[in-house]
Amino acid sequence: MCIRDSLKKLLEQQFAKFNLTKNEVIDTERILYGDFMQGREADPRLYIQINDLNNLLNKMDIFQEDYNNDPHFGSGKKAMRLVMFLDACEHITRICRILRQPQGNALLLGVGGSGRQSLAKIATYICNYKLFQIEVVKGYN
Repeated sequence: MCIRDSLKKLLEQQFAKFNLTKNEVIDTERILYGDFMQGREADPRLYIQINDLNNLLNKMDIFQEDYNNDPHFGSGKKAMRLVMFLDACEHITRICRILRQPQGNALLLGVGGSGRQSLAKIATYICNYKLFQIEVVKGYN
């Protein structure tokens, strides 16, 4: 049983104390918020709940296509071809939220090839930030 299921089961046990049912409390499978659903250039960027997950998947595909065509990000380099499944979109949403915080930074952990760098690049693009990347070399003269 995964942690999410364990927490959900623990939460469901507490509903009776407040005379509530599961459907009254948990109305969606995933609770996601973001300020990018109106687009990268929207002003003001409204931080809203994302209820339509299919719309989120489509928006992420559009962001990826725009990223690959942008001369400052993907264009000229190897195009990023990611399969935007719901967990990846959820991670991008989290990374965007972290980056938009004052002095926001994150340490992304995972096995090699899991997409940490790619998701961070897309999130940086969505937040409309510039990307600086230090290349690891033997000597920094």
